[in-house]
Parts: sequence; structure tokens; C-alpha cells
Amino acid sequence: MSLLKSLSKLFPILHWLPLYQRKTFAGDLSASLIVAVLLIPQSIAYALLAGLPPQAGIYASILPLVVYAFFASSMVQSVGPMAINAIMTATALAPLAAIGSAQYSALAASLALLSGLFLAALGLLRLGFVTQLLSHPVINGFSSGAAILIVLGQLSPLLGTPVQGIQLFTQLIHYPTQLHIFGLICLGLLWLAGQPLAHLLKPLRHGALLAKLSPLLLMLIISAAVYFLNIKTPLIGSFSASLPPLIWPILNQNTLAQLWLPAITIGLAGFLQSITIAQSLALKAKRSIDSNQELIGLGAANIAAAASGGFPVSGGFSRTAVNAASGANTPLAGVMTAIWIALAAHWLSDYLALLPQSLLAAMIILVAIRLIDFNFLFRSWHYDWRDGAAFACTAIAVLALGVMLGIVAGVGVSLLLFLYRSSQPHIAVVGRIAGTEHFRNIQHFATQTSAPVVAVRIDESLYFGNSAKIQAELMQILDQAPAAQHLLLILSAVNSIDYSAMQAISLLQENLRARQIKIHLSDVKRPVMDHLRRSEMLATLDGEVFLSAHLAVQALSEENEDFSI
Repeated sequence: MSLLKSLSKLFPILHWLPLYQRKTFAGDLSASLIVAVLLIPQSIAYALLAGLPPQAGIYASILPLVVYAFFASSMVQSVGPMAINAIMTATALAPLAAIGSAQYSALAASLALLSGLFLAALGLLRLGFVTQLLSHPVINGFSSGAAILIVLGQLSPLLGTPVQGIQLFTQLIHYPTQLHIFGLICLGLLWLAGQPLAHLLKPLRHGALLAKLSPLLLMLIISAAVYFLNIKTPLIGSFSASLPPLIWPILNQNTLAQLWLPAITIGLAGFLQSITIAQSLALKAKRSIDSNQELIGLGAANIAAAASGGFPVSGGFSRTAVNAASGANTPLAGVMTAIWIALAAHWLSDYLALLPQSLLAAMIILVAIRLIDFNFLFRSWHYDWRDGAAFACTAIAVLALGVMLGIVAGVGVSLLLFLYRSSQPHIAVVGRIAGTEHFRNIQHFATQTSAPVVAVRIDESLYFGNSAKIQAELMQILDQAPAAQHLLLILSAVNSIDYSAMQAISLLQENLRARQIKIHLSDVKRPVMDHLRRSEMLATLDGEVFLSAHLAVQALSEENEDFSI
């Protein structure tokens, strides 16, 4: 029984599959068809973006979906190639091997394997909290910066020219006639087939379904026009339609040294994108998501991608949203999606080879543009400039240093801002609200104070990084209270005090003895008190420890009012 329970924890499929019903199958089937239609051209496009042959995108969209279904705690998450994963893969591998070579493809599979092993290890060890090192401002800043790089990188295939970078803009200005407008036409038509067409079709009975299928129908029409009208534009070309043999990538010391950091960053970035959309949809469906189980599931999916000749995968925002909106009820929808993709790759490979490269570039650009979220920058900056700064610094770092170093820089900036925030704690001199036992900031409330007692509330845990700042500010407060005899430290917001901060309070007490001022504590939480009892602080403290600020002020100022109910 215990073995079955352990297996059911590791394989959530054992929970929902025995309860599977016939009516659930219809929703999973319809969702699988729609997502497969969406995923096939996307997979090919993202493989090209990663510098890999088209079939690598197909491979990364088959076995990972099947494997993920066994481990997933999310009922509607759809995994596969993503634009962010693709450009991070290209950035990590471009200096190591020639794009399109067999070595490049082998390194891509190794990268997926390392990323999968890292994520799975985090999940199995219940270390999901490590992923919290990447805050939402950092993730959004990274996604926006990477999306801008994707757009800039796709301008060359969109316009049908090998020229890139600044030279492309120079050519666009001085020699516009040498650029092909076919890609711009594709970009405009795909944009019209998106939100504008969806808005027009919304009143129709099957308008939502038609809106989802319209971009693919448009791509088929454009590809047919290119073929029958003999439009001169680069095509994807033929590619292998056979399913790959299962091959375990070979990891040696050199490969590990080159890929361990990119694997970790790709894994973390991909997981945070996945868990964000999974949690959002789970809340709407009144379900729960196990982040550690999702780490295992996404790790297993990446290992499957590596074993089948793919590259790193993650959950996709648009793909998962479409999967849920199309009626998916269980991960079985993903399994069926994989089947349709495999069949399409086998039977329709000759037709898929006719897809114009500029059409896929237009699709990638539209997907990337949706990832650029400068509204988040304004909202986060308005809420707290430090969150806005984390977004802006990460986006700028990605543009200046590249996606790999950019996200590392974003994590560094986020941690530095956190340390800065905690090193500048809010300290309030408080007084009692008349007729109550409540104490509030004297600058914002009408309060009653007692001259001999200076009551101070510290709104931050105390540690080595802010102890000197707190000590200096307390001295400034006492300098403005010449009649003070007691300094009451209200620790209701303090969750921990490290040894450095404890010694700083003891030193402050020694300095205040010359002024005949005693330090008292109140509202001390049990974990904090346990630490203080194991130290010498309580023995050297001249004052007392009180249960509440009200009792402390009553005793120290000899007030006898009692407002308890």
C-alpha cells in the first residue's frame, strides 16, 4: 500500500486516469487537434530560431508531451519548444559548434538533458523554493529583452536578406528596393488573422474555433500561393519525416563545463514561465498545482526531448491557454497532440517543406512581440521603483550582454535590490491611540506618548546588513528625546535576529548606560525569543521583556489605564 502511495505521488497519472470518463475524452480530443495545428508550424519555426534543422522542433513536440503526461500535476499544461528556449539555446551553442552541424544538434540534445536532470533533481529533492530566485520583474524583463532580440534577429529572414544588425537598417534606409516585401505582407496578414479577426468572428457560433484556426489556414493559403504562383522566396526545404531512434546524449567533462550554466538558466527560465501559466489556469479551475511535481514533469519532458533528438522545452503561454480554452481536461490531450504531430510529420512532410522562411519569421515576430511587456515596467515602477529597476536592468542587460548573461545579471540585480531594501528598514516612533491599546506611528496618527518612554517599532528582521543602520537611527531618535529614560523596541514585525544584530543591540545598551537609558523589548516572537535565550543578550539587557507594547508603556510610565475587553 505504501509503495502504491509513493508511486501515485511520483506519477499523478495514477490519480486521474482510473477516474477518466468518456465525456472527458471529447474535450481532450478537440483540444489535441487544435493544439497540434498550432504547434506544428511553431515547432518548425522555433527549431530554425535555435539554429537546428526543422525536424528537431517536431521531435521536441512528440515524446516530451507523452512523458510529461505521466508526471504532470497540471491538467492543461502543454509543453514543447518555446521562442525564449530557442534563442537561449542558439546563444549558448553558437560559440561551441557550427550551426546546422551534427555536433550542434548533439550539443542541443545534451543541453536539454542537463536542463532536465537539473529540474528533476530540484523536484525530487523538494527544492522548488530555489526557483524563487527569479522574481516576476526579472522574468518579465528577461522575456521582454529576449523578445526584442528575437524580433531583431528575425528581420533578416523576414525581409529576405543575409544582412543583419546595423547594416540591415542601413540597407533598409538606402536600398529599400533590394528588400523583399513578401515577408512584410505575411506579417500584416498574420496580424490581421490574429486579434482583429478574432474580434470580428466573436459573435459567430463557432467564432472562437475559427479564430484559432485562421492563422494556420492563412499559412496554408500563403504557402499554396508561393508554390502555384512561383513566388521567389526561400522555403524550409525537405527534411526527415522519420521518427528518431532513442539515443542517450553522451556527456563528457568538456560538455559539462560548457553547458552546465546555460542548462540551469534555461531550465529555471522555462520552468517559471510554465508554472506561471499553470498556476493561473489552475486557480480558475479551482485546482492545485504542486511546484515540485511540475519540476519533475518538466525535467522528464526535457530528458525525453534530449533522448529523441530535440532541444530544451517548457510550457508555453499561448499553447497552454489554447489547450485549456479548447476543452482540454487532462494531460491525455497532450498525448493525443503528440500523436497528431507525429502523423502530420510523416504524411505531410512534403507539404511542410513548402513553408516560406519569411512566413515563419513573421509568425515568430508576432509571438515575440506579445512577450514584450512594457506595461509591466510602468506598473511595477509605480508600485515600487526597485521592482521597476529590476525589470529595466534585466531587459537592458539582455540587450547588451545577451540572453545568458542577461538573466544572470537580472538575478544579481534582484538580489542586490532585496539586500538594499532589507538594509534600509522602516523604523517608526509610535504612540498609543487614545482609549485603546493600539500603537501607531506618531507622524501619521494622533497619539499619546510619555516623555520618559520612547517606543520604537522596527519593521524588518535584524541581521548584519542593517544592524549598523538601525543602531544609528535609534541614536538619532534618542537625541531628539532628552527626557528619555527607557527605549522600548517593539519587535512585532521582527521574524529573526542574527548574532551580529544581537551584538549591536548589546553594544547600544552599553552606550546608553552613560545616559541612564534602559533598553526594553516587547512583542517578541517565540522563535526570536528562543535565539535570545541562547545568547548573552538577555543577561546584559538593563530592561525587561514585555508581552505587549501596551503593558510595557503602562509599567514604564506608571500609567494605570486598562483598555482590554
